[in-house]
Amino acid sequence: MLEIKTLADQLRDQLRADLKDEALASEDKNNKKESTAVKKNVGVSVERQKADAFFKAIEEFKLETSEKSMIRVDSRTINLLKRMKLAKGIDMNRFIVFALHQYINQHPWLPKHIQEIIKNSDI
Repeated sequence: MLEIKTLADQLRDQLRADLKDEALASEDKNNKKESTAVKKNVGVSVERQKADAFFKAIEEFKLETSEKSMIRVDSRTINLLKRMKLAKGIDMNRFIVFALHQYINQHPWLPKHIQEIIKNSDI
C-alpha cells in the first residue's frame, strides 16, 4: 500500500534518477581528467557551491500564498520552471515569488517609485 504512486510521481523519480546518473557519469569523466584540468574543476566546484546555495535559499524561503494570480510566460521559461520542478522539486510559484522578492531587494527604490506614480495619477 505504501508503494502506490501516481504515474507523475514515477516519472519524476525516473527523471531524477536519470539526472543523478548523468551527474555521476560526468563526475567520473571529470575525475579521469582531473590531473590535466585542475583549474577547470575548481571553476565547476565554485559554480556547484553557488547553485547549492541558491537552491537552499529557495527551499528556506517562506512562501505565504493567500492570493491567486495567473501569469503568462513564454515556452522557454515554462520549460525551465518544469525542469526545475523535476530536478529539485521546487514549485514554480515558489521560484517565481522568490525571484520577485530578490529583484525587489536588489532595487529597494522600486516600490516607493510605484507608490509615487499611483499617488500622482488621476485614477
